[in-house]
Amino acid sequence: MTDWAQRFSEYFIRHLAAQGFSAEQIAQWAWKPYRLDELRITGAGRDLDYSKLELSPTEIRERLALASTAGVAANQDLYHKQKIVLVMLPGFTHETLKNFSWHESIERKDSPHHVVMLKPGPTSDAPEEQVYACGDGLKLLYVKYPRSNAAMRHINEPLFEMLHNSPSLRGWVDEGYKLFFIGYSYGSPLALELLADLHAGRFADSFILKNTRGFLGLCGDIGGSYLADDLLSPKPKLFSIHKVIDFCSRHPLIGKLAGLGTPQLREDMADGIGSLAHEERQSRMRDYAPKLPPQLKYFSIGAVLPLKDYKRHWWQFNLDDYAMYRQALVSEPVSIYNDGQVVLSDNLVPKVPQIAAQNNIHLGAVRTHHWGVSYKTFNLGNNDFPRLAFYRALMQTIFEAL
Repeated sequence: MTDWAQRFSEYFIRHLAAQGFSAEQIAQWAWKPYRLDELRITGAGRDLDYSKLELSPTEIRERLALASTAGVAANQDLYHKQKIVLVMLPGFTHETLKNFSWHESIERKDSPHHVVMLKPGPTSDAPEEQVYACGDGLKLLYVKYPRSNAAMRHINEPLFEMLHNSPSLRGWVDEGYKLFFIGYSYGSPLALELLADLHAGRFADSFILKNTRGFLGLCGDIGGSYLADDLLSPKPKLFSIHKVIDFCSRHPLIGKLAGLGTPQLREDMADGIGSLAHEERQSRMRDYAPKLPPQLKYFSIGAVLPLKDYKRHWWQFNLDDYAMYRQALVSEPVSIYNDGQVVLSDNLVPKVPQIAAQNNIHLGAVRTHHWGVSYKTFNLGNNDFPRLAFYRALMQTIFEAL
């Protein structure tokens, strides 16, 4: 059986080397592949250092000296061979952000992809579409689902309606394209619940599920977030979301800057945070996991960043890293294997009897934080994690596994 985590690791390292990065630079972004049962992620005997993940420059040079599994860097037509539509579901409160998830692939003027933004229209049966790029590679549908900081019960059905009524999605399927869902953060459980609902016949789906090949959870909040637990706690380590909502209600200008500029956004926020927390995620997982379609392949990948790696000093001018560092302090006592918002074990697709073990594939983790896998800039500050090489290694691994 192919070790897909090992394959992804090799592709990531080789794509970085092909871009001219040294072994020392690569070691800043790559962890070695691992078996989940080798890690003690949480609990009394949990791992307290990164020795099981650390990849030295010497090890990287040795791996690069070996013969390649495939024509990694030479495979320039990777994206042009696949009749695949990537259906991208971004994360929590995405509609209040300036930048998009995967924005370097979406907003690039030289994007190799045909990128369409799907947005809610004036009526539920007529979503709006905006073309961002017309490359001749993959099709990429970025789904800007409504009420993105609300509880999932407010999102699931409108999300299905947007997809089912998308002219581009239906047209691509008619041309013979297959669908592959990518959920980033909150988008991961949303995608899994949608697939479970389609398989259970909850929605009148005429083409989506039967043309879907698989799913990728990208730093998915699948099992729950200790950060969300903390924000709802009576005695939070970071801050109380209820107090923030109340403050923004009394100070609308600050509320607007904080992404809580409307009564709807403020009303949705507390319930939305609840949908990210362990209690609700675990409850909903128990409901949807038995309904997940067995014919698909499910992938997950996480991120792990040591506290010492965060750029948190004032002279580094990186508010994003400082904010994520403060968030990571909440999860660190639970597990060192966290991305600042979610612990690695909560990134995993649930194991259920109807999905064969070889179709539930964990690809490992990369050395950055929760925003680093998806954004160069979340609010303020640049993250230099090499996302394009990361995406290419991910897609190359997944296409082979499919």
